[in-house]
Amino acid sequence: MMTILDPLYCEEKHQWEDDDDEDKDKEHPLENYSSVVVDDDEKNNINDNNLSNNFNNNFHPQHTLVQQDMFWEQEELSTLTSKESHQHLNNHSTLSAASAARRRDAVEWILTVVSHYSFSAHTAVLAVNYLDRFVDRFEEMETDKNPWVTQLAAVSCLSIAAKVEETYVPLLLDLQLDGSKHVFEAKTLQKMEILILSTLQWKMNPVTPLSFLDFVARRLGLKSNLLFEFINRCECLLLCFLSDERFRCYLPSVTAAATMIQVINTIEPAIGAEYQSQLLGILGINKDVVEGCRKHIREITCGRNPGRYFNKRKFGSVPGSPDAVMDLCFSYYDEPSVSSSSPGSNKKSRNCAT
Repeated sequence: MMTILDPLYCEEKHQWEDDDDEDKDKEHPLENYSSVVVDDDEKNNINDNNLSNNFNNNFHPQHTLVQQDMFWEQEELSTLTSKESHQHLNNHSTLSAASAARRRDAVEWILTVVSHYSFSAHTAVLAVNYLDRFVDRFEEMETDKNPWVTQLAAVSCLSIAAKVEETYVPLLLDLQLDGSKHVFEAKTLQKMEILILSTLQWKMNPVTPLSFLDFVARRLGLKSNLLFEFINRCECLLLCFLSDERFRCYLPSVTAAATMIQVINTIEPAIGAEYQSQLLGILGINKDVVEGCRKHIREITCGRNPGRYFNKRKFGSVPGSPDAVMDLCFSYYDEPSVSSSSPGSNKKSRNCAT
C-alpha cells in the first residue's frame, strides 16, 4: 500500500544512490568510463534485449497465470458452486401456465426498460433473479386473483437491481415507461421494495449465470478485446431466452456453460470441441445436462431468427490453433451493435452484436 511518505522515501533513496555512484566514479574513473562505452551495434542489441525482456515479462502464457492462481480460483469456484446449489434447492418449483405467462410478460417488460435506459445485462439478470425468488417464497401474493401484483413486483425488482448495479437510476415513475399495463405510485413501489428485501432476507448478491460467465471467460486464453466481445455475445444470447421459464430449472453454471458453448459453436470452422472440453473441465459439469440446456437455447433462438444475433461466416483457411481461429472469427464481427425491437429480446444495445 502506498503511503504519503513513499515519494519522500524514493527521492531520498535515489539521492543516496547517486552519491554512492559519484564516490565510485572518483575511485575508478577509467573502469567506470570503459563500462559505459559501447559501440552502436551493441547499443542496438541492448535495446532489442530490453524490449524482448519487457514483452516476455508482461505477456505470460495463460496456463502460467492459471497455475499461479490455482488455489484462489478453486476457492472462488467452490464458493460459487456452493451458493448456487443452495439457491437451486429453494427455487425449483414448477409454474402453472398462467403464472408462466405472467412471468414472461414481466421479464419482457424488464428487458424493454433495460434496453430503454441502456442498463447492463447484470441489472436485467439480477432483476429477474429477484422476481423469481420473491414469487417462489411469497405465497400470499395470490397472483391468480391479482395479476397486477406480478407487474408491481417486477417494477420493484428492477428498481432494486438498478440501485445495485447502475450509477444512474431514474425515478420510480420514470421507470414505468409509456404503454405499461399498470402504473404504480412511488410510495406503493417503495413498500413493495421493502417487502422484497425482507422476503429475500437482504441477500441481493446471488449467483447468476453471469457469475460463471465472468469466471470462465477469463480462463479461455482470449485476448482482452476478444474476451470483451465474447462476453458481450454471451450476455446477448442469455438475455434472449431469459423470459423462458424452463431455464429456472437449470443451475446457473449449466446455463452459463450452455450459453458459452452455443456462442463458440456458432463460429466456423468448428472449434467448439476443444473449448467445450476445457469449459466443462473447469466447471465440472455433466455434458448431457449442458446439452439439454443448449437444446432449449437453440429452440428459442431458432424461433427468434438466430441470424439476428449470430451470423455464421465461411472462412477460406483454417488457422493452426483454436485460439487463432477465435481471433480470426471475432475480427469478422467488428460491426456496430444494434438492439432488437422485439419485446422478447429487448436488451441493452451495447451488449448485443450483430
